[in-house]
Amino acid sequence: MQSIGIIAPERLALLPSRYWKAHEFCFHLHDQMAELLIQYEASGAHNWVAEAVADALADCGVSNPDFDPLQFMKERGLVQPYKHLIVSHLVLGLTSDMLHFVFEALACFEKRKFAVGFSLLRKPLKENLLFLSWLLADQNDFISRFEAKTHATLNGVQPERRVEIFSTAVDRLAVKEAFAGDLLHDMLFSKSHERSFEPVWQRASHLVTSQGSLLRTEDLNINFIFLDARSDHLFELLYANLPYVLLYAVQVSLECFAKILRANEHTVSHLLISTMGCYDALFSERREQPLTKQISKSLRPFLKCLHCEAPLRLTRANAAQMYLRETLTCHKCKLASPFPLYWLHAHAKVTVTRDVGTTPILEEPWS
Repeated sequence: MQSIGIIAPERLALLPSRYWKAHEFCFHLHDQMAELLIQYEASGAHNWVAEAVADALADCGVSNPDFDPLQFMKERGLVQPYKHLIVSHLVLGLTSDMLHFVFEALACFEKRKFAVGFSLLRKPLKENLLFLSWLLADQNDFISRFEAKTHATLNGVQPERRVEIFSTAVDRLAVKEAFAGDLLHDMLFSKSHERSFEPVWQRASHLVTSQGSLLRTEDLNINFIFLDARSDHLFELLYANLPYVLLYAVQVSLECFAKILRANEHTVSHLLISTMGCYDALFSERREQPLTKQISKSLRPFLKCLHCEAPLRLTRANAAQMYLRETLTCHKCKLASPFPLYWLHAHAKVTVTRDVGTTPILEEPWS
């Protein structure tokens, strides 16, 4: 199997070839979130409120090196600026921290360091992603808990509440039909589902575990100590779950960033279409991927090979390359041509409506 071509071949050498594209897709999702983070940090939007208050006080001749903008705004009932300052710093900080862990985890899997890789995934997906989902689902509730007794109010969240948080966050997404709150919860938190990350995370983080049949350390064994690093079975679990979870993380990040500063809608639509379309092409078990079929119909006037002028067909084999690299390979002459998908989306007016999801439902990875 060929790779998509966005990761150097030497980095993929230790991964089974059937997981190359899934691994590259996960790294692409990480990189898209990192790019969003860089752009929002560069905008300085998270500092606008504090700077505006400080400037206003300076104009009035007030100078205080110990000035606390949050306390100042709270005392004066400046609710919206107060929330903006808190949410913007939380979103940027939680996203940055999440991406650091995800990057290092993916790098570990390239080297078959399974225990380290799974241990690194546990915190960002169980905690950072839950908190970002919470900020999107119920911002006021999160802020009230964040303000006082944080060690207790944001800790020990019950399963029913976690499912509610994920489900409400899903309802805030432009493509909410693609995700299910209870499915996300089971993937990340279930100790009894054999396809959940949680039993593997626990075993990777602790030498001996005991809660439930999937976590109970076997006799004459220590968790992960005697694991054969040449075995591929853990890649199956990893890439059955991680692309779906990171695809959700991208969309949650988009909506959380939008609470700070609204992004260009063409850019947002392109990101949603390209990532959803690539997921559909790589992981859907259906013969024809509905989103790729829809894109093919919208872009039909442009689907002609630059080399031999034969009609270009979007298939499972070449769609991922089109979505992530903006190149398209002709089935007749076998040559690849540049395919400026972002530009074409804009000119063909292919967009995702922000209020009502228009992208077809994806296959659930556990179906």
